Amino acid sequence: MAATDAPAAVVEGARRRAAARTGDAPRWWLLASLLSILAAWLLLSYLLGPAVFPGPGETLQFLWREVERGRLWRHVGATLERVFVAFAVSMVVGVAVGIFMGTLRWVERLGSAWLLTGLSIPRIVPIVAAYILIGLNDVAAIVAIVLVVVPTVVTQIQEGARALDYKLVQMAQAFRVPRWTVLRRVVAPQLYPYIAGTARTAMSLAWKMVVFAELVGRSSGVGYQISFYFQMFDMRGILAYGLAMIIILAAVDRLMMLLWDRYAFRWRAQGTVWTGPASVG
Repeated sequence: MAATDAPAAVVEGARRRAAARTGDAPRWWLLASLLSILAAWLLLSYLLGPAVFPGPGETLQFLWREVERGRLWRHVGATLERVFVAFAVSMVVGVAVGIFMGTLRWVERLGSAWLLTGLSIPRIVPIVAAYILIGLNDVAAIVAIVLVVVPTVVTQIQEGARALDYKLVQMAQAFRVPRWTVLRRVVAPQLYPYIAGTARTAMSLAWKMVVFAELVGRSSGVGYQISFYFQMFDMRGILAYGLAMIIILAAVDRLMMLLWDRYAFRWRAQGTVWTGPASVG
């Protein structure tokens, strides 16, 4: 082998070992994690009794009956509609405010008290206040959820904006790059990881708050059904609707992250994911 081919061979060998480590291993770990959840569920059902804590079999049978009756998709659809609307509004408002607070000192000083209040206020207060002031409707529920989610989004995006490498911005300005191009090609790529992480947090928080808002003051949705089966002391219904939302939102999370990664990180070279130091030889 020529001397000039040695570095290429070393790199190729390291790449193959990294691919072998990251190939099927994560799938096995994911399967093991899911099986551990199932085992814990079965153990709790065995210890507490099926009447108190139904097992997976009883829960899935109940869930299928709700599908046949048409109740499941009607209530899950209502919840998902509220979740997506609240999530979209929260992300647009939170990202914009977070960027301004992270880059403009006077905006940060002006909004610091508002942000602290939003993070500190009990989450039930905006929901109850919105229902009293606006009425028992979807608008009130979505407004309350946005008020709860936005401070969390602002906090994370603000930290991302503070961490921007302004030397790159100054270099682009020195070459007289248009402002919109600087924002799109220099600033936005640095914020993408923060936006991606914030989106997952916001989606998780939004659906939990939607269910809570439905439990308090709506006549449809997963929260309403959980409240109904709580009054009936039917644990199967509570677990069934909770399981349905977990499965659907886990799938939405995976799809959202897949599409986001393909769009936001398309500038990265393929196969350059860091997998840790690889031994040579």
